[in-house]
Amino acid sequence: MTETNFKIIVEYDGRAFAGWQRQAPEAGPTVQGTLEQALSRLCAHPVTLHGSGRTDAGVHARAQCANFRTASGRSPGQIIRGGNCLLPPEVAILAAEEAAPDFHARFSAAGKVYAYEFSVSPVRRPLLHGRAWWVGAGLDLAAMERALPCLLGEHDFAAFQSAGSDIRDTTRAIFRAELSKPGPETARLTLEGSGFLRHMVRTIAGTLAAIGRGALKAGDMAGLIASRDRRRAGPTAPPGGLYLDRVLY
Repeated sequence: MTETNFKIIVEYDGRAFAGWQRQAPEAGPTVQGTLEQALSRLCAHPVTLHGSGRTDAGVHARAQCANFRTASGRSPGQIIRGGNCLLPPEVAILAAEEAAPDFHARFSAAGKVYAYEFSVSPVRRPLLHGRAWWVGAGLDLAAMERALPCLLGEHDFAAFQSAGSDIRDTTRAIFRAELSKPGPETARLTLEGSGFLRHMVRTIAGTLAAIGRGALKAGDMAGLIASRDRRRAGPTAPPGGLYLDRVLY
C-alpha cells in the first residue's frame, strides 16, 4: 500500500506534559510521545511524529503542526476520530490532511505565531492558574505598547535568549507585535515571526511586564536589543501563559 504523509493540527494543555519532545519515561509524559503511542495503535505500526518545533513543559498549543507517514490506508477523518479516541483529554487532533511527500512540519515552516496571556486582575484567579501569568492590576499597558515597534523587523535577539543555549545565529525577524485586551482582566501579547529562540517570547513578555510595572521604560527596549545582553532584559515569564497559536507555511 502507498505511504501517505499526513499533516495534523494539534491542541494541547501543556500543564499535563513535560514538554513536546519525546523523553525517557521517568521524565513524565510528553505530547510527542503521547501522540506517537496513539497513532501507532491506530495505524498498527510504529509512528514517528515530526513537530514544527518544541514547546517546554507547561506551554500550551492552540495549533501545533506535525506530520507522520503511514501505509495503513487510514483516511484523514479516521486519523482525527480514531486518534482522539486513544488520546487523553489534555490533547486532541483538530485537523488532518494528506500532505505533499516532501512536506515536513519543521523544515517547511515559514514562521510561527505565539500568544502570551497576562492576568491583570487585582486578585489572583485560580481558574487562570497555569493558563495566564498573574501580574496584578496597575500594569501600564500603554507603556508596554509603546515598546512594541522596537521589536519589529530583523534583529539580533540574543538579549532574549536563555543562558546556556547552543544556538549561534540569534538573528530573527518579527513581523507582528501586538498587545490586546481580550477581557477586562486579561491582556494578550501576540508575536508573529520567522522563528524564535529558546524562551524568547517568554523573555519578551517578562521584559514588557517590567516596563508595565515601571522597572524599565519603553524607551529602553531599543538599547536592550542592541546590547545583546540577557542581563538587561526582564525575567523569563512563566510557561503557563504561553501558547503556540499558529504555524505559518
